[in-house]
Amino acid sequence: MENFVFNASIFKNRQDLQLQQIVNTKNPAVYDDLYNQLKELIKSKNPSVKLSNDDYVQKIEAHLNGKLLSEYGVWVYYEWTNRLVRLLPEEEFILVRTNRNQYKITPEERSILATKKIGIIGLSVGQSIALTLAMERGFGELRLADFDVLELSNLNRIRTGVHNLGLPKVVIAAREIAEIDPFLKVTCFFDGLTDENMEDFFNKGGKLDLLVDECDGLDIKIKCRYKAKELGIPVIMDTSDRGMMDIERFDLEPNRPLLHGLVGDLDPTKIKDLTNEQKIPYVLPMVGMHNISARLKASMMEVEQTITTWPQLASSVVLGGALGADVARRILLNQLYVSGRFYIDLEDLIKDKNEPLSDVYNPSNEPIEKGIEYYAQLEQDLYSLTNNAESLTNETIKQLIEAASLAPSGGNMQPWRWVWSNNILYLYHEIAVSYSFLDYKNLGSYVGFGAALENLKIEASKHALVIHTKLFPNNNLKELIAVVQFEKSTIVVDELNQFIQLRVTNRKVAEKSVIDNVQIELLNDEIKLLDGISVKWLNSDEDLQAVAEIVTTTDMLRVLHPQGHYDLFKKEMRWNQKQTLETADGIDIETMEISESDKAALLLASDENAIAYLRNWKNGTGFKKMSKKAVLNSSTVGLIIANELSDINYIKGGAALQRIWLKANGLGMAFHPISASLFMFQRLLDSNENSFDINSKELLYKMYLKNFELWKLSGKDTPIFMFKLHHANEPSARSIRKSIDKIFYYKK
Repeated sequence: MENFVFNASIFKNRQDLQLQQIVNTKNPAVYDDLYNQLKELIKSKNPSVKLSNDDYVQKIEAHLNGKLLSEYGVWVYYEWTNRLVRLLPEEEFILVRTNRNQYKITPEERSILATKKIGIIGLSVGQSIALTLAMERGFGELRLADFDVLELSNLNRIRTGVHNLGLPKVVIAAREIAEIDPFLKVTCFFDGLTDENMEDFFNKGGKLDLLVDECDGLDIKIKCRYKAKELGIPVIMDTSDRGMMDIERFDLEPNRPLLHGLVGDLDPTKIKDLTNEQKIPYVLPMVGMHNISARLKASMMEVEQTITTWPQLASSVVLGGALGADVARRILLNQLYVSGRFYIDLEDLIKDKNEPLSDVYNPSNEPIEKGIEYYAQLEQDLYSLTNNAESLTNETIKQLIEAASLAPSGGNMQPWRWVWSNNILYLYHEIAVSYSFLDYKNLGSYVGFGAALENLKIEASKHALVIHTKLFPNNNLKELIAVVQFEKSTIVVDELNQFIQLRVTNRKVAEKSVIDNVQIELLNDEIKLLDGISVKWLNSDEDLQAVAEIVTTTDMLRVLHPQGHYDLFKKEMRWNQKQTLETADGIDIETMEISESDKAALLLASDENAIAYLRNWKNGTGFKKMSKKAVLNSSTVGLIIANELSDINYIKGGAALQRIWLKANGLGMAFHPISASLFMFQRLLDSNENSFDINSKELLYKMYLKNFELWKLSGKDTPIFMFKLHHANEPSARSIRKSIDKIFYYKK
């Protein structure tokens, strides 16, 4: 649809033939308040004089200067409401209508503004800015671009009536402006801003003096700025969150990067047809992710889950209208020269002195990391596990420890600390680094220690060594997990040794493929010697659906839990390579193998205040989406089970986990742990545990029963670890390990 100038019909003479035809055929409602308008005109010209009714009569008669009142003024016909309104002539109308602007806006400034051309793209906040500009008479021409029609859900923020549903937003805004001031020029672009009409929008009838960007189309946001930059036109944008006003003075800074450089050289063609959810990774840098409100972050995580798009409130939109009109006026009058991003956050400016704190986790009572030197200084008790204990060189024991420490651990936090003294290897638990919501009673850590000890055993076979191990040898020293002695032997090298360096978590999602029974039996064979430990498998579509529901629901509950959220986002996640290399632990985001949209969602989710909102709203289903597809595309899911609950069985389960994992990787399978639910179930089953609110507890218990039935568990069966197997390409990144000096001490 072509753009056109939108005006009401203005007639200077009541006897105009066209007007007479309208009156005769349309029978419009007539509104004639001209005499009172004249009184206002007279008052505005005599502000210091108190006028009586007789004074008004005399001065109005003098003003008419012999002309009949019936012949004075203009008639304005509003076709869409079939109303005929009598008004003062244009110059006098403007004088009276803007009288109360003075001297916030002087007559000279009003005249300057009347020459200015403003373009507005997008008519939600844009409508509010347009109407405020019109009320202040802050322009001579307004160019409105929006392709959309008014929908019922728009009425939460767009000021209009239900009778306008289905009408183009540009028509609604133009009509309201015409009803405020029929002498203002409004040009409508019904197709929004497009490649085809962009030249007309910016230049036809004279170049724009200011651009207001309030559109949702990310490609248009970028394209319009390129054009504004080319033509030297300033751009302003309000986001209707925290009163953010963005100013880019391309007229003063021709080399200024778009959106303050926050989006780099973003190609608009790549983002044109994205869904609202897919837009989020691009929207966040534009609006400044760390500065948006917690409520908006929480809401954005629910986009296309429980809501269709991110929310806007009328109060924020109206504030945006005020900010936009004010900044536009001052730029056009050369009263403001700055570029930048500014906030008028009403919730921050107006609040209770002692606002209640959000329901977030306080880590101040967590244990403090002691460091390897602490464990080296402990008085090591002498243990005799064999009469032929081997004395190992520093080099050999380091090789053994490096292999052992390639084992998996919860959140890749690597809680092991090793000390070699008097031919005995001591394995200590650095509780502070593994302390977490999931590591209930250290059970998760014990799985990691079992895997590390199994690696140690496998690597020892390479050196013709067998190991003798005593678990939990000192009841008074809970940090001491095991003591190990080595003995020379003619033992055959464990074939799994060749896979220790290759073992990796692979979260890549690939098309579902088959892992045959022969391969499953090879995995089963690896744990036959582990007494009391077994493994079960599921691979039907129905069973995988059930596993996905259990895994994704408990993942959601973990993220929504204050401590669970803190553990994942503050302790474990590494958001960039710099963090990964500095800590040499945690979960490198590149190993997550997730989309840019999901990465953006994780960044949003890192705000504990946003999560507090989701928790209070009983929302958060978006967290289920990330891992659901990965489970459903699995070839098979395995569950390691102990015949009863005990700390030692969790360590044995860790040994089983490591053997299966190494073998699976050796067979070319991708391995991905999905065990959070199992550790949460153990916490749930403790009658003294009160970490869950009632709703979470009920939902988690439902998942516990579903898991118990799904795997056909019985008696004292204790699920230790759950994982999925599939075929996939090599992972994008591998978790790294702490340097040996951080985890091992060789006492001479």
